Amino acid sequence: KNTNFVYFSRNFVFLLLLSGNFKHFIFAVKTCGSNLQGPSGTFASPNFPFQYDSNAQCVWVITAINTNKVSLKFSMIFSLNIIFVCFSSRLTGSFVPDLIVSMNSQMWLHLQTDESVGSIGFKVNYKEIEKESCGDPGTPLYGIREGDGFSNRDILRFECQFGFELIGEKSIVCSILFSNFFLSLLIVPCLSNFTAPMGTVLSPDYPEGYGNNLNCIWTIISDPGSRIHLSFNDFDLESQFDFLAVKDGDSPDSPILGTFTGAEVPSHLTSNSHILRLEFQADHSMSGRGFNITYNSE
Repeated sequence: KNTNFVYFSRNFVFLLLLSGNFKHFIFAVKTCGSNLQGPSGTFASPNFPFQYDSNAQCVWVITAINTNKVSLKFSMIFSLNIIFVCFSSRLTGSFVPDLIVSMNSQMWLHLQTDESVGSIGFKVNYKEIEKESCGDPGTPLYGIREGDGFSNRDILRFECQFGFELIGEKSIVCSILFSNFFLSLLIVPCLSNFTAPMGTVLSPDYPEGYGNNLNCIWTIISDPGSRIHLSFNDFDLESQFDFLAVKDGDSPDSPILGTFTGAEVPSHLTSNSHILRLEFQADHSMSGRGFNITYNSE
């Protein structure tokens, strides 16, 4: 008779297959996570801010008191295989997710990693919020917000600081119906459009350092049939963590002409179309001097 056994030892689960006189070790899975309560707190992936373990299965359960709800905000870099939030959301990759709000008094997160080398992982702040609240979406970088609370029927309005353009709706509404709620969260990305035949693109606060947690987009638009030339006068980003991507077109899916990081000044670039898109991303930690780029079209 064949019998399978599962052994638990500290933070590992071992699966053994017994068949006759043979014992087969199948695999070991590291388990982790915890049950969390209280008005607020913080938790992180295993070993954060160092690499998390491979073949891990971690579950965190957050329970609010009374009939309150739970809000989650990923405050640090997000880089992992797969994490399931509540029973529907699935997050993966290297980005900082939006504010997440539960529909009832409990929320769970399930981290599942494969056998490959792990990444940095994540750090999460959780907080209990009143059942009539949608949570606080915050104020985006270079954005201006009108409105304080964000409870049922509250309205928040957004605009951008001078030199930036608002993308998306100018206002969001917290609408809670019966026992469920609908929450429309808007992260207000700001970008600049350059339409002059020549100009300069500077990273934020250049050359004093651009800061952290940035997601900036600049679009250079010239006359149809023309091409755009970029000259990099200065370039200094945190190597391997902060990046500037130059794309040939105005779409996020446009062909990439180059992706740059570190302190090496890139070579001259020329577009194949009359539009260039510059996407700049900076993580939560160190920053460099930034960049100074001039362009002209012909």
